[in-house]
Amino acid sequence: MQKQTISAVGVAVIAIAIGVYLFYSGEYPPSSATNQQSAVIVPFTALADGARSKVSSRVNYLITTQEELAELWEFLEEPPPVPKVDFNKKVVAAVFAGEAPTAGYDIAVAEVRDNGERTVKVELTKPDESCLLAQSLIAPYQVVELPKTSLPFTHADVWTTKPCS
Repeated sequence: MQKQTISAVGVAVIAIAIGVYLFYSGEYPPSSATNQQSAVIVPFTALADGARSKVSSRVNYLITTQEELAELWEFLEEPPPVPKVDFNKKVVAAVFAGEAPTAGYDIAVAEVRDNGERTVKVELTKPDESCLLAQSLIAPYQVVELPKTSLPFTHADVWTTKPCS
């Protein structure tokens, strides 16, 4: 019994050592063991964007019905009519930066990828600290339409700094 235990421990140690080697050599997971698909870039269309919304905090919304889109539209500086979206095939994502004290702040969907989940890459822009900008409260937003999916949604915020022009 003790000899079998030692053999089992020895096999486990060897397996761990191989895994560590493959990880640090860039071969982990081993190419023969991967059956995952690579990420797919998802096309999207901007429906609206602007600098003034009624949403004061950084938030994202996933809109799945025309009624929800009509409710969302009331929070934007966009004039009617509300765009018609085929929610059998599409969904709408709305990203809000929240309130900012000056011009020069912005938000935009930079990319959408599917890889086991749908990741919306959101680019938030702020002005360089040396910029002289008028003090004016803004609340940037963007609304995009994209293909419907059963994948769970997530987002990744990426901050950039805009130089003075």
